[in-house]
Amino acid sequence: MTILDLDEAILDPAALAPEVPVPEVDGDAVGDGPLRSVSIAMAVLGCFERERELGATRVAAELGVAKSTASRMLAALAASGMLERSRAGRYRLGLRLFEIGQLAVDRLMLRELALPVLGELREVLRETAQLAVPVGADVLFVDRLEASGAGTLFHTELYRRGPGHSSSSAKAIAAYNPSMAQAILDRGFVRRTPFTIVDPNRYRQVLHQVLVDGYAASREEHTMGMSSIAAPIVLRRGERTVAVAAISVVGGTSRVLGARKVAVVQSVRRAAASVSAALERSQE
Repeated sequence: MTILDLDEAILDPAALAPEVPVPEVDGDAVGDGPLRSVSIAMAVLGCFERERELGATRVAAELGVAKSTASRMLAALAASGMLERSRAGRYRLGLRLFEIGQLAVDRLMLRELALPVLGELREVLRETAQLAVPVGADVLFVDRLEASGAGTLFHTELYRRGPGHSSSSAKAIAAYNPSMAQAILDRGFVRRTPFTIVDPNRYRQVLHQVLVDGYAASREEHTMGMSSIAAPIVLRRGERTVAVAAISVVGGTSRVLGARKVAVVQSVRRAAASVSAALERSQE
């Protein structure tokens, strides 16, 4: 799998599944061999993108397979650690799947290319610099270099998944990524602070402005007192330019969006452009 293929999978997790139809009943056209089992297993895991916990009846209905098939596959995935079973007999994603996901993120060429750029950005601006990738309607921060004295706001797990509608990184990506923009609009908006954009039309206007300006800003939309500026990391795909990630700087509102705003915007855009160019060269 190339970095381009992996980027497509990040934009659409379903892209990781084999393009094999899930059987409606046991003994389908795929046959009874390993290919059929892999197809069902990937489809079962895909069900958990939409629901936190599921039982065999619901999975069988979702996929159009026999309940016995769903039960066997859920049990097999739980035995491998990909799923875990609750006391109520339902299933949820397991730690093993999370560990494999972290390994995939760690090994992304994107992260290797972005790390030195993030370091330079942090040193220049003395603010926390982040790298985010899209996951459905959310963003996943796969790298974060905190500024000294940043406080405890980001002293959480590195791979922090956040809602796309209130994040400058997600705006920067969604403006150049119709799939993510539609996923955000379809899911709807939750007001996190008095400044969170919750009107779909207003959100569309913001995305259009990102295309004009080349960057996105979030003014206290996620956390009061904290704001951010982000720029997209893009790849050319034929005649299209698609965002596959974003670089952002986050800090106190007065520092990020105050008198230094122009300097912050310029620095973040240069950083994102640098990683975009390096990513393009890696495809040659």
